[in-house]
Amino acid sequence: MTDTTICTPLITGPVQQYIEALLRQHLADQQARRERIEELEKTGRRIISGGQTGRQEDGQTTWDITDWRTGETILEGVGDYDDYCAAGQRLDPDGKWFHIDHIGDVDSPQVDPAEIPASLADALQDWVSGLSTSHEDVAAVVGWSVEEVARHREED
Repeated sequence: MTDTTICTPLITGPVQQYIEALLRQHLADQQARRERIEELEKTGRRIISGGQTGRQEDGQTTWDITDWRTGETILEGVGDYDDYCAAGQRLDPDGKWFHIDHIGDVDSPQVDPAEIPASLADALQDWVSGLSTSHEDVAAVVGWSVEEVARHREED
């Protein structure tokens, strides 16, 4: 069951406002990234993922190419980075594939920490974006519902 309870924030003032601004910026960045992916797909581009996946005993590297949207494995192989690139070029001679890593981060302005010291702002950015930080913890600090925090912290 999703917790939609909004509680009294543990922190108010500039720190709370900064965390809220970080959450809103992340949501806007993710939406812009989704729109970029949709634009690419509308023009006939296929979004792929993959790359080097590990090492075998003989020192060769395993790699794969997958469809980012479906997770389907398109090709797997063993070799170096050049072998991986050559396989991609062979399968996509017209250059219609676009690796998800090249979508890049959105060039959004940095959230202004206002009255917060820069070192605290850096720590709060790490805390808000950290995988070990639960949605429940962030919700308790800013006074949002867990559901709303999860929506703002979601990754593609």
